Parts: sequence; structure tokens; C-alpha cells
Amino acid sequence: MTGPAAGSGPRVSRIGFRIGGLSAALLGVLVLSTLVMAVEFSANQTRIAEATERFRRLQLAAGAQRDFGALRYWLADLAVSQLTLSERNAGAARDRLTERMGELRSFAPEAASVIEAALEGIWGSAIAAVDAYAAGNRVVGNTLLSQARMQSEAASGALADLVDTLSRQSEQANRTAATAAQAARLRAIVICALIVIAGAGLTAVVLRSILRPLNRIDRAMIDVQQGRAPADLPPEGGDEFGRLSGTLRALHDAQRARAELEQINASQRRTVLTAIETIPDGFALFDAQDRLVLRNRRFLEIFPFVRALSETATYAELLDAELDAGMVEVAQGDREAWRADCLARHSDPSGSRVEVAHGGRWLLVSKRKTPDGGTVAVYSDISELRDRQLDLEAARAEAEQANEAKSRFLASMSHELRTPLNAIIGYSEMLIEDAEETGDKGTVPDLERIESSGRHLLALINDVLDLSKIEAGKMELFFEEVDIAALVEDVRLTVAPLLAINSNSLFVAVAPGVGSMRTDRTKLRQNLFNLLSNASKFTSAGRVDLRVARDGDVVSFEVSDEGIGMSAEQLGRLFRPFVQAESSTAGKYGGTGLGLSIVKSYCEMLGGSVSVVSEPGKGSIFTMRLPARGAEATSPKARATVLIIDDDPAALTSLGTAVKDAGYAVLTASDAEAGLALAREHRPETVLLDIIMPERDGWSVLRTMKEDPLLCEIPVIMVSILSDREMGLAFGAVDLLSKPVDPARLLAALQALTGAQPREVLLVDDDPATRSLFRRILAREGWAVREAADGARALALVAERMPGLMVLDLMMPNLDGFQTLRRLRETEAGRGLPVIVVTSKDLTRREFDWLQANARDVVVKGGDGRAGLLAAISRQVGTGRIAETSGGKSI
Repeated sequence: MTGPAAGSGPRVSRIGFRIGGLSAALLGVLVLSTLVMAVEFSANQTRIAEATERFRRLQLAAGAQRDFGALRYWLADLAVSQLTLSERNAGAARDRLTERMGELRSFAPEAASVIEAALEGIWGSAIAAVDAYAAGNRVVGNTLLSQARMQSEAASGALADLVDTLSRQSEQANRTAATAAQAARLRAIVICALIVIAGAGLTAVVLRSILRPLNRIDRAMIDVQQGRAPADLPPEGGDEFGRLSGTLRALHDAQRARAELEQINASQRRTVLTAIETIPDGFALFDAQDRLVLRNRRFLEIFPFVRALSETATYAELLDAELDAGMVEVAQGDREAWRADCLARHSDPSGSRVEVAHGGRWLLVSKRKTPDGGTVAVYSDISELRDRQLDLEAARAEAEQANEAKSRFLASMSHELRTPLNAIIGYSEMLIEDAEETGDKGTVPDLERIESSGRHLLALINDVLDLSKIEAGKMELFFEEVDIAALVEDVRLTVAPLLAINSNSLFVAVAPGVGSMRTDRTKLRQNLFNLLSNASKFTSAGRVDLRVARDGDVVSFEVSDEGIGMSAEQLGRLFRPFVQAESSTAGKYGGTGLGLSIVKSYCEMLGGSVSVVSEPGKGSIFTMRLPARGAEATSPKARATVLIIDDDPAALTSLGTAVKDAGYAVLTASDAEAGLALAREHRPETVLLDIIMPERDGWSVLRTMKEDPLLCEIPVIMVSILSDREMGLAFGAVDLLSKPVDPARLLAALQALTGAQPREVLLVDDDPATRSLFRRILAREGWAVREAADGARALALVAERMPGLMVLDLMMPNLDGFQTLRRLRETEAGRGLPVIVVTSKDLTRREFDWLQANARDVVVKGGDGRAGLLAAISRQVGTGRIAETSGGKSI
């Protein structure tokens, strides 16, 4: 991507600024014009109000003038007619005129004062004249009336002047208002025209400043859509157009990068397809909807019927086509069960590896889920491998028989040779004594050579016999308390003559406080003798050191010499029977290569180890590390090992003490993960497991053990404050003890696990889920269950303790059910063991007949498998409880 990133720098809204400025300008002009028009309107309104006021005053003055005229008239009529009506009318006219005078006084006080003064004089003179006429005094009446007329002329003149003045003012106000209104209308028209012109101009400018960049961006977008580089874009910046320009350039760069990635992906896809085509196995990829989206030619060779299906065929359609093509041997009534079983495994493969018979050959089907929900399947033709496996099994059996024959031969010959050798050595000693007594010194050296050769041959035969016992597993250990310092001194005295042969010196260093250890004295002594004699044999006129130290419960014995040493290649061949470090060594130094092999075997039997560090020409250092206590737990005659997993230190201490006092070896762990690690490392005979623990509870640990092929056969006793024994048995525990644990009940449970259990089933199946289901079924019926994940482990468990019944699956890795059953029936003890075969395999007639002859019953998984299993157990052991509950759900 070139240029600054879209959105970098300050973000400015230039379009908004322009439109906002235009709107603000137009709004300002509108507001200004409105203010001007409002001022004009207010001025016109004032002028109109003033004209209206002038007109009102004119009307008021005119009314006063009319009322004054009416007053004169009625006063004159009163003087002439003397009528009461005329007097009342004159009074009414006077009242109206007086009322108007109050308003006239507000804007014409001088005229009002003149009129009011004249009014008072007229009224007084007129009334006096009426009274004189009424009295018959006409001269006085005429005089008074003439006086009243003169006074009325003054008032009438004042009213006339006032009306005339107000009339002129009103007319002038009307003309002024009309002129101002006309001028305001013209100004409003001009202002509106200016506003329209200015708004149109500003709008055109703003729209041009927006539309021109938009047109450029629109053309650039068309270029980007058609895959071309945008040719004409506004400069990048913080405004909208700048950000759009940056976005379009980034979009074009992204399109170009995407095109490059698509080319790379296409190239990689071609490479992957080529790689898939080159692998010798069938490969298939199913999407999340189980549609076949990718396969190679080898897959089509194995499943040719796939060619006739559509490219989007589903896995279910492949199964139907496989059944229709007759590639698998499935009975007509079992087609749906076989199909459902295949679909279930395909939907949740969990990295499964299944061996299946297909089209006359054996296939290894490996499946695994992809991150997007699809499934990868690899189909390997293992027909040749299975044939080779059978050949290897036969060869192994022959080799085991030959090895057994060799061990028997060596043991027999060793015993047969030992008798004459003892006679040779005894007679040699007697002849030496006789020669020394008779003084025949010349024969003594020859007799000593005979004795030495006889002893050497006897030691060789003893080594061969020991090796044969070790290989046959018949070597016994006898443990006792051994004083380490005393044993080392005894070895030093014994080996001293051997060191003197090559003029070697021995230095012994025993650390203070090394104390004693419980071990097999003879085996430890023999190991030290072999190491020291070996060091002396390869050292000449040098020094041999023996250092003994103790670190906690481990005692180490270190033997070092200054001999010829060994290379890394020679060290790799060390400790093998009848093999020496170098082929020329035997010719120069002698020996058979058995000593170090026996040392290693004895160390392992005693629960320890032996290691060596060496360099050519710098000598060698052999180190034995042996346990000071509890070694019996590792020997063939030792008691069982018990692993205790509990987060409570007090519970660990109390349970450990009770189990140790009963003679068991004890391993402890304070959390689940440490306990599982110890179980995998030491494979104890029994596990005591607490349920309530932090981070991970006992149920989770038990489930993990039962799903692990290496741990599933270990019996587990749940120990907790909870008391749900049935739940513990369903999960795979052999018993559940409530806290606080009764020591007697605990030891009884342990004794039951190491002793005979007549209602014990050995469940042999490589599928943890199937084992879990069978375990629940059998535990519910009151059976104790041991488990094995393959045939080899099953045979080993049978050799340890014979169960009352075996439930055996046929399809298993390493050693399948047929081979397991065949080997079981080859042993005398195994011939009488009831075996129920439970399998999902589609059996041929020959396989079924063979199983009928070698197994007590055959139950097919699926359908009424659970009822079939319980019914089969009922038939074999005759327990009424089993028979009564044999109906129910399928396995």
C-alpha cells in the first residue's frame, strides 16, 4: 500500500464545513433580511398607529363640534320655546361635550380650556336669559342671549380651528404611512432578490467544490472495480475526499495483493494436489457437511465405485455405494447397524485408527477432524503388514520357545557340569595337600593350574546358570539387614588376591554414617566383586577405588580404575550378555561378557541402577545406586505398590502408615496431576483416590485413568467423605471407602484386590467409551471389573491373577482378539477360563465357527448387545440376578 494510511492525520469534514458554511451564510442573510423587514414593519406600524390616532382625534374634535352646535341650538330653542324637552336636550348635549372635553384636554389643552370657559359662560348666560324671558323681562333676556351668542362664537371658532388642524395632521400622517409602506415593499423585493442571487451563487460554488472531487472519486472507483489503478484522485488528506482517496488506493493495493495471494494459493494448491497424488495411501477430504471435496487416484483405486458418484457426494452416499458394490461383507439385516456405526465414527473420529476388512484386503483407516469441521481420512493397505505381523508372531513364538529351550538346556547342563567340576576341584585340593606332605613340589603348580581352571570353569557355569535364571524370571531374592561397612570389608579381603595378580592397589572410602541397608547380601556382594575384579583385570600396576556414600534412601557404590577405558561406541555395547566392549578384549584379557550383564540385572532386581563413565586411556567409573529401604516392593516376591492421591496431608500420613504397616509399598501425591504422573511411571497395583480435591477432583482423575490404555487396568478405590458407592463403581472404581477410613476395611479391600475374586471380570477392549459402558453394566450387576486396552496386557493380567470371566473385543491394535484367545487357550490355566467375545466385526462363517469352538459365547455390538451380553454372562456363570435383568437397552 502506498501513501499515508486512510484515516491518518487529523480528520477534517470539508464537505460538512462547506455545507455548514453555506447554510450559515444563507441563514445569516435570512435573519438579517428578516430583521430589516421587522424594523420596517415596526416603523410602518408606528406610522399607521400615529395616523389612526390623528384620525381618532379628528373624530373626537368633530364630535365636540357637533355637540357644541347641538348645545347652541337647544339653548336657543329653550330661550324661545321655554320647553322642558329643549332643556333636557341641551343638558344632554352639554354632558356629551363635557365628556369629550376630558379627552380633548389630553392632546389640545389650550383649545379645551377656551372651549370649557366659553361653555360655562354660554350655559350661564343662556339659562339667565331663559329665566329673564320666563319673568317677562325680554330686554334682559335679549341682552343675556346676545352675550351668550358672542361667547359661543369664540368657542365655535376654537373648535373649528382644532378640527381643521387635526384634519391636516391626519391627512399628512396617512400620506407619510403610505409612502413609507411603498418604500418598505420595494426594499423587501430588492433584499429577497439579493438573497436569491447570493444563495444561488454560494450553492453553485459549494456544490462545484463537492461534486468535482466526487466525480473524480467515482471515476477512480470504476477503475478499481475494473482492476485498473485509479488514475485521477484528489490528494490524500484529513478530509473526506482525502480519506476516500487513501481508501481507494488501499483497496487497489489490497486487490493487487489478493490477486498475488490467489496466484500463490493456486500454486500451493497445485503443489498440495501433487503431493497428495504422490502418497501411496488413499486420501480423502470431507467438508463440514460431509461432502467429498478432495481425493487422490489411490483413493479411487481402493474405492472404484466413487467414480460413478457426483463430485459432491456425501459420506453417507459413499457408504451406500460401498454396500451396493459388495466391497464389505455385511449381512442383509446388519446393513443399517453397520452404516450407523460408520457414520458415528466418522462424525467424531477423535484421531481414530481402525483396521477394517475391505474387498479381500485389510485397510488401516485414520481419520481426524479439521479446524473448520471437516474430516481428513487416510486409507492405508496393510494386508502385507498383517501377513508379516502374523509371520513375526509365529517367529516370535518360535524364538520364545527356542529361548525357553535354551534356558532349560543351560540350566540342565550347568547342573550336570557342576558335579564333576566339584569333584575335580576337590581332588585337586587333596592332591595338592598330598604333594606338599610328600614333598613332591614339582606337581603342585600343575595341580594348582587344574584347580584354578576348575574354579574358573565353575564360576563361568555359575554365571551362565544365573543368567538363565534371570532370563527365565526364576532368580529369587533374599532380603535382610546388611551392615554396609562390614560387607565392603569382606569384599575387600576377598578381592585382594585378584588385585595382586596385576599389581594393583585398592583404596576403600566408606562415608561416615552410611549405616545399614535392607537388601540381598549375596547379590550385592557378587556385584561388588564383579565390578572390582573387572576393574583389576583392565588395570595394570594402577589404582582401583571403591567409594560408598548415602543420600537419603539411596546408597551409591562407585568403582573407579586407571585402566584402558572405553570409547562411546564400546559403551553402547556394554551390559549385553556374552558381549564385550571390543572383540579383541576377550583374546587379550579373557572373560565371557556375562559379569556386567549380571550386575545390571541384579541392580534392577534390587530396585536400583548402574551407570558408567569412561574415556579411552583414562579408565572407567561404574556407579551402582540401590534403595536402602523398601526394595522388596520391586522384587518378584515383594508386596504390591499402593498409590495414595489426597490433598490432605493428615489423610496421606494416616493412610500411608496403615498401608505400610500391612507390608505394602506406598507412593503418595498431594494433587491430581502429580498422582497421574506417578501412576504412569510406577504402574502401581492399586490407587487410593480422594474425590474432593482443588483444581481437579477425583472423578476427573478416575475418568482419565479409565481412558488411558496404560492406566485403565489399575484398580482404583475411592476415598472420600461422600458415600455414593454406586456412582464410584459406575465410574470404574472397585470400591468406595468413606472418611474417616476404617483401617480394617481398607486392608480388606486391598487384600481382595491382590487375592482371589470369584466374581471378577477382565474387560478387554481398546475403546475407552466401550469399556466405560461395559464397566457400568457389569458393576451394576455386582461384578468387580479389571480392564485391559489390548490383548498383550490382558494376557499379562491373566498371568498375575486368573479372573472369573473375560469379555473380549476382536478388533484391537498390537494383539487382536483372535490372537489373544489363541494364546490364552494354549496355556493350561487359560483353557478353562470362560470367554465372551463382544465385537462389531462382520464375522465370516469360518471365523464364527472358530470362535464357537474357542469361546463360550459371541455377542455382536449394537442391537440387543446389552441384553445379549448379560444373557451370555448368565449362561456362563448361572447367576439368577443376571438372568432376571438381561433385557433392556442396547450397547
